[in-house]
Amino acid sequence: MFKMKFFLLSIITFIHLVAFDAFITPSKLKDSFENKKLIILDVTTKEIYKTGHIKNAIHADISLFRDIKEPSLLAPKEKIEQELKKLGLNSDSSVVIYSRSSEQSILSSSFLALVLIQGGFENISILNGGYMAWVFENEFLVSSEPSYAQNDGNVTLTKTNILVDLEYLKNNTSKIMLLDARSPMEYFGVEKSKDINAIGHIPHAKSSYYKDKFLKDNTLREKEELEQIYIEGHELQPEDEIIVYGDTIYSASMEWYILYKHLNFKNAKLYEKSFIEWGNLDNAAVTRFKWE
Repeated sequence: MFKMKFFLLSIITFIHLVAFDAFITPSKLKDSFENKKLIILDVTTKEIYKTGHIKNAIHADISLFRDIKEPSLLAPKEKIEQELKKLGLNSDSSVVIYSRSSEQSILSSSFLALVLIQGGFENISILNGGYMAWVFENEFLVSSEPSYAQNDGNVTLTKTNILVDLEYLKNNTSKIMLLDARSPMEYFGVEKSKDINAIGHIPHAKSSYYKDKFLKDNTLREKEELEQIYIEGHELQPEDEIIVYGDTIYSASMEWYILYKHLNFKNAKLYEKSFIEWGNLDNAAVTRFKWE
């Protein structure tokens, strides 16, 4: 009987160590440090990574996962798979992604998470509060020495239906909830998004700025608050089909990640070319100076 209880406890502990939530705390990550299947990825620039990073973390260059000719698109699946293997990812790896406190860095973490999930790999988590939260609790578990994968991984990606294109959006604009992840000023039309001609938002879209989901220390709001935002505020249900867009796929990725991975809105999709395509169409239909 004792052996059986010990065995069950071991199984539960193992699951606890490798099955992460969408956002992982520094303490839980530290508890998982000895897990040989754990891969920690730092998505900041190479220069910042060299100044200091979480011990054993590997630098991940986000630009390698974007299409060379059209950065608003993901790179081809074969290219993404190749780069992930270089980072040592196996099919049974547990991945934790972290960033610094800049907007670009935070969005890099959700962008890489999107890349992985789009490829059918979901055993991932983003470090809640990022690098500074880690240093605050574990200042001795940092390093300035680069870490590399000991061997190439064996991860194999599949194709999911998370990303949608312009045709899909046009055919469903009036019957599917649209969430605009840009700032309220860009949504309302008093500020212009970079490299986009149109000012305002796609008709019928609601403003849902991704930054509002975080506190000042870059930690995520409590799940109860987030549910109030989406379920009470936006009147959404977890089974609803939702399309998220930003100025690009990059800026839309965190809003989508919170919905899909953290709150389990599994029908949440992302308009891949986002407003940089829609807002540069000839005679693009946009709504300005109106909250919807």
